[in-house]
Amino acid sequence: MARAAVRTLEHTTRRAALKLDRPVKAKRLPPVLRLEGEFDIDSVPEIDRFLRRHLGPLYHRHHLVIDLLGVTFIDSSFIGFVVRLLKDQRASRRELLLARPHGQVRRTLAVVGLPNVVPVFESVDEAVGALSGGTAPVIPPVFVAVPRQAAGQ
Repeated sequence: MARAAVRTLEHTTRRAALKLDRPVKAKRLPPVLRLEGEFDIDSVPEIDRFLRRHLGPLYHRHHLVIDLLGVTFIDSSFIGFVVRLLKDQRASRRELLLARPHGQVRRTLAVVGLPNVVPVFESVDEAVGALSGGTAPVIPPVFVAVPRQAAGQ
């Protein structure tokens, strides 16, 4: 899939980094929020503030892809944030998709059953592609707690 021009906005805290890739001209493509570091009760509120600052107070009215590749730890406050955001987005007929979870993050998502309600994709391109077709709701792909390539190691 050809990439559209994006504007990247960044914010760094003591234990986490947030980067937002906003398509410049491609209105059909969703913003992609790339998270890095640890997201717990101290850092999760930064996600909301960052999105409000850069997408506006009604940011939940946009489709959104959250790239979890750089995330090393999440706790129940992150899960709660995702569930609240999902509720707000679905009320506006918008989708929230997660991409590339690994390690502890992937196991936590599996344990709480989040992939049953939030589609989780193995790549950002797959997630963006699922939204760029204009069909909502997105049907979640099959989620496994341990991806195939990691299972053989």
